[in-house]
Amino acid sequence: MSRLVSRGRGSMCWMAVLATACSEAPPPKPPPSAPPAAAAPLQRDTSPSMIDTSPAPLDTALGKCVVALQAPSQQQKEVIEALRAAYGLEGSLIDRLGTLDTITREDVYAHYRQGFGDQLARELTDYSWQPQMKRVRATDRALTVPDSVGVLELESDRALVAWIPPTPFRRQWGAPRCLIDRLVREEGRWIIQGREP
Repeated sequence: MSRLVSRGRGSMCWMAVLATACSEAPPPKPPPSAPPAAAAPLQRDTSPSMIDTSPAPLDTALGKCVVALQAPSQQQKEVIEALRAAYGLEGSLIDRLGTLDTITREDVYAHYRQGFGDQLARELTDYSWQPQMKRVRATDRALTVPDSVGVLELESDRALVAWIPPTPFRRQWGAPRCLIDRLVREEGRWIIQGREP
């Protein structure tokens, strides 16, 4: 799994060029004056309402995965379902074959290519297929289907999708609380191309 996570990370670094627009510092602002006495808040005879009508704060510990807690648009649903289907491929392969049936490496690779790019499909094949026994590994699954998924960016041919791994999966693999995958359109369908750092 560590190979899958490390290789799935993007290898390109984005560079930012900063330039200053002026050579002189702006003049300092005068300190704000005290508000006039008439603007001071009035003391009330009654206590404020005990009902909190402000919206509940979002979980800031989730970082970018906070989008996974929001309702997706219709366009985003297609990408989200593609990600869930891809992460369900390992389970469907095991369920379809059973642990005692034989399979070829090429079949396993073709199965993973339904939802993953070439490199990730190869890594998943290396992990899943047991050449000595010519069958699929039934224990220690490398994939999990996330419940909480949200779209960070969506264009016609690529997307960034954030998801929250289930707690047992995070503990088993030492995964972070928030994962972000890069998806691309390939032959009319969305596939997972890699993982963002």
